Amino acid sequence: MLEAISFLRALERHNDREWFARHKEQYQAAVLLPMRRLVAALDAACARRGIPLYGDERRSIFRVYRDIRFSPDKRPFKTYAAAYLSRDGERATQGGLYIRISPEGSWVSVAFFQPPPPLLQRWRRALAGEPKRFARVVAALQAKRLRIRPPEDWDDALRRMPRGFESFAASPLAPYFRLRSFAVRRTLTQRELAGSRLSATVMTFIEAAGPLLRYGWQLENEDA
Repeated sequence: MLEAISFLRALERHNDREWFARHKEQYQAAVLLPMRRLVAALDAACARRGIPLYGDERRSIFRVYRDIRFSPDKRPFKTYAAAYLSRDGERATQGGLYIRISPEGSWVSVAFFQPPPPLLQRWRRALAGEPKRFARVVAALQAKRLRIRPPEDWDDALRRMPRGFESFAASPLAPYFRLRSFAVRRTLTQRELAGSRLSATVMTFIEAAGPLLRYGWQLENEDA
């Protein structure tokens, strides 16, 4: 993956269509092909371990082209590579694994990112009605040296308790009521990106973050 970092760093300096057209084969070899191999390896590893996360070598990887139609930033290309594995292999499905490879820092995250209002409200009702259930998730993550990202890490987190849940402001779980996303993240080092065990490293993270995934999936299933 270090070749991907080198290419993306060059793309930061030459973010224009003419340069990219001349170096498209290099992008495919240095960035796209390693990402496809990583997604395929993770899909296979999850299947072996009975973890319902699925990835497709083509559909799971985000396009390098930016949507600039309504953006003041007209740079045509993303300067990072990303992929997402989920329960049905779709990128819009809640509760999955996000991978980001970037010169500014690479990481993996297990997340329920900006769930739709009905699902977010279900999370908050569960926090209020069964606090010990969620506290066990938090403790299990902490035992693996993971934490759910707090409101301070998000631009869209609420500053106050959401309406209807003000009475829980003194609860140890109060910060989680203010979240609009529930995620744990792990940084990927340059050494890990360069090594041959990257997929195994990511799998260890997925298993460590399993309590959050299972909790969120159960909340979705309870409404099914």
